[in-house]
Amino acid sequence: MSMNYTKEKPWSKRDLMDYLTSHLKESRVRHILGVAHAAKELLLLYGIDSDKVERAALYHDMLKDKDKSWLVSFMREHGEEPGEGLLAWKTLHAPAGSIFAKEICGERDEDTLNAIRYHTTGRPGMSLAEKIIFVSDYIEEGRNFDGVEQLRSLAREDLDQAVLASLLSSISYLRKMNEHIMSQSLEAVAYYTEVTERKDAK
Repeated sequence: MSMNYTKEKPWSKRDLMDYLTSHLKESRVRHILGVAHAAKELLLLYGIDSDKVERAALYHDMLKDKDKSWLVSFMREHGEEPGEGLLAWKTLHAPAGSIFAKEICGERDEDTLNAIRYHTTGRPGMSLAEKIIFVSDYIEEGRNFDGVEQLRSLAREDLDQAVLASLLSSISYLRKMNEHIMSQSLEAVAYYTEVTERKDAK
């Protein structure tokens, strides 16, 4: 492996790929590469640093296969309480992944770290990079839920509307499964509803 495990020099894309292929199951790696591909298509449309978005895509699910106890312990070891995430522990790989990227992989770009942290819940006022990763996670080529084609088309036309549609789809699924909905997601729905309504009013 080429990994140097140092915070002094950020991991290269090769380091990230080495980690993913040696620590994650094959289906997870396929999803991550699918997100990276979808994000690359969107960044060409919306104009943003390709390296930043691609790195965020490679990082985003790198801890997805860890169990709850590992994620909680890892976060606490690095000074962060899981908080509400304990009610929806399947979201914890996102903030934990952001911590991992910074503290273990040496990632220093705040936009990249936020894109990792909020890719499951969303949040009000996401940056362009955050929105691209958030939406790409829903529309990558491996997804096949009802409405995904419409969402892919929407993402190419209006990213804010695609964020809102993705949030509403996710929340609908969580309600159906009787799972906890994170407050950040509800706040993001309110925010992006207002954003899209302002656009429509123009």
